[in-house]
Amino acid sequence: MKKLIFITVSLFLTGSLFSQGYQWQAEVEKNDSAAFYKIDLQPTVVAKLNAQFSDIRIKDAEGKNVPYFIKKEPFSVTRRVFKEYEVVQKIKWRNGATVLIVENKDKDTINNIQLQIKNFDVRKHLELAGSDDYKNWYTIKENYMFYSADGSYTTSEVKSLNFPYTDYKYYRIIIYDWFSLPINVIKIGYYDTYQEQGKFKQLNAPVLTRLDSAETKQTYIKVNFEETPYFDKIIIKVEKPTYYYRQAKICLRHIDTKGRVYYEDLKYFTLNSQSDLTNYFSDFNYQEFYLVIENEDNPPLENIEIEAFQLNRYLITHLESKKNYKLVFENEGVFHKPNYDIGHFKNRIPDNIQTLTATNVKTIQYIKKKKVITSTLWMWGAIVVVALLLGYMSYKMITEMEKGK
Repeated sequence: MKKLIFITVSLFLTGSLFSQGYQWQAEVEKNDSAAFYKIDLQPTVVAKLNAQFSDIRIKDAEGKNVPYFIKKEPFSVTRRVFKEYEVVQKIKWRNGATVLIVENKDKDTINNIQLQIKNFDVRKHLELAGSDDYKNWYTIKENYMFYSADGSYTTSEVKSLNFPYTDYKYYRIIIYDWFSLPINVIKIGYYDTYQEQGKFKQLNAPVLTRLDSAETKQTYIKVNFEETPYFDKIIIKVEKPTYYYRQAKICLRHIDTKGRVYYEDLKYFTLNSQSDLTNYFSDFNYQEFYLVIENEDNPPLENIEIEAFQLNRYLITHLESKKNYKLVFENEGVFHKPNYDIGHFKNRIPDNIQTLTATNVKTIQYIKKKKVITSTLWMWGAIVVVALLLGYMSYKMITEMEKGK
């Protein structure tokens, strides 16, 4: 009897257990060596994740979880790159000064020169001059004092010589060595800063349904994506007229409890033929929304198209050499991101690691076969069965007690 109750309760619970699980999988490209890698997530994979992007895992051939963290491309990032100059002349003056002349071939506008110097523990006076013809020299900075260089973890240190912006073709650095031996300058260059834009992937074009209203003087465009877009940028393209200036907004359509339709405005912007028609968002996750354009007394805009783009997103992980790995994702029972040790070392992993792709996205068939939808009627039926079994057991116990008396 106890076994029968256990089986009944187990069947009741498995209805919900089998309804949960990862619904999709993708194969990770083979890697040649053990190292850190970036696994590039395609929009078809990202679209199936929850809003927290937490229901995705990396599995090895034995089905064990492989630690990772998610990294998303920024919209833009400021980077510094060291550009080394060619030393065209290095001479020693009679007064004990070391003279280094470098060439700024492209005549870049700069405001700093960096000297990588072997560690030293003396003070040095420097002077900087510039020239365009290698004959006439003009002072840029003088009486500049360099103090000791003592790189904490290396045998050299980079010393910065800062000055107002200039664009000379040649720069002459004079290091005065009156009372000591010269210092060892390994290389000379400058740090250039630039803005690097984030990398995007274009999504499949949405389905557009359009309505032009002469009564409200507005154009309504229903935008519908096949899956959750999670886009970060959209570009609105208009064919005609040549010149236009219209107020527009993106909004969501809702129906209240009384069946009345109302719109929730998400963003206002201007459609201007003389400016960029790009709008930025962050993981926009509405599969359906409306673009409303104010036409005023103008004819409606013609041949409107919408292109959506998603910033690249990666899984950063360490993989062993030539082993099989796969991604599993979309799980209604997973809400929180896993807490792996690797997440504490994000800044120690370089950006230029190799990128792997995840291909052959397909459903996990055995999950679908075992999936059972638990209805309210079935649940109450199971409860009634358990109650009847318990009642029957109680009746048997009372009957046996009466016979004993």
